[in-house]
Amino acid sequence: MTKLLWALDDADKRFPIGRRVRYYPVSGRPEFVESKIRSQTWAVGSGDIVVAIEGRAGGVSIEHLEVV
Repeated sequence: MTKLLWALDDADKRFPIGRRVRYYPVSGRPEFVESKIRSQTWAVGSGDIVVAIEGRAGGVSIEHLEVV
């Protein structure tokens, strides 16, 4: 298994569908939105891992999420 596949597998375990999270749109800022995971994780061209959350279109970086 490649390093990216390991990372995706770990991210799916950390952020399963239905898990409640806090999404921080701007890294380092205290403002957040509470939401739920609505998809499995996937990697974008840059190698960043993203996931779909309720209330947002497209994928958001898991680096901007915190489990509630």
